[in-house]
Amino acid sequence: MTSPQPFAQRFARLADERSPFCLGVDPSRDLLSKWGLPDTAKGLADFCERIADAAGERVAVVKPQSAFFERHGPEGLQVLQSLMKRFKAAGTLALLDVKRGDIGSTMDAYAETVFGAGSPYDADAATFTAYLGLGALMKTMERARASGACAFIVVRSSNPEGTSLQTSTGADGRGVAQALADGLREFNEKSGPGVLPAGAVMGATLPDSDRGVVERLGGALMLTPGIGAQGAGFDDLKRLFAGREAQVIPTATRSVLEAGPDLASLRSAIERHVEPARRFRLGA
Repeated sequence: MTSPQPFAQRFARLADERSPFCLGVDPSRDLLSKWGLPDTAKGLADFCERIADAAGERVAVVKPQSAFFERHGPEGLQVLQSLMKRFKAAGTLALLDVKRGDIGSTMDAYAETVFGAGSPYDADAATFTAYLGLGALMKTMERARASGACAFIVVRSSNPEGTSLQTSTGADGRGVAQALADGLREFNEKSGPGVLPAGAVMGATLPDSDRGVVERLGGALMLTPGIGAQGAGFDDLKRLFAGREAQVIPTATRSVLEAGPDLASLRSAIERHVEPARRFRLGA
């Protein structure tokens, strides 16, 4: 049986053909209301249909936030599955934002839910947290590798509440984020050249002092939320990720979704992110 092509290679191709831009899909109660939609699974489905119509084949990655679907119960999860299938059918990579983190068989079950052809979501990538230790995610990253997927681990988030924990120093003198970065780099190096099944979530609003964490990640892909509504721009990416442009997946959500529900306005908002993301990747 032929091994699936790694996420990193599929992303590189799409980033060159389209743009590296990743569109977040967070259908919150407030956003559904602004779009004139009911806060129901039907409203959720209508929202997602319009987003998919607007995005088409314009972006490399789409990132639905599972929580906004889960709150609608089983019907909401069915909408999530349908959304991911539709984007995957358009050749877009589906990155499920779940940020799961646990140990043992529980963590294995989470991994089986998101990765693999027989899984309910068959995600191309997903997000995880490592508060219980990176070792607890080892089988998850191995499953991602076997599935041609990528496990993005939160290394440095942009929310201020996370700074003290993520920068705290361990007994070996490394900060938590530094140790995680080292662990992801080592896993990728053992996986072979070009595979890169372990990625990092690195907030786009991070200060210059986090450049050292970026360097420790080696060739890992970096999901960088925070562009637009959270205050970061593409110039911030140039500052923090210079020389690593091909590894960055620029991500925005509200700055696009709040342009809806008008389809033309949504498409214009997507293009306003697609073009600078493309220029950033080229180092322009």
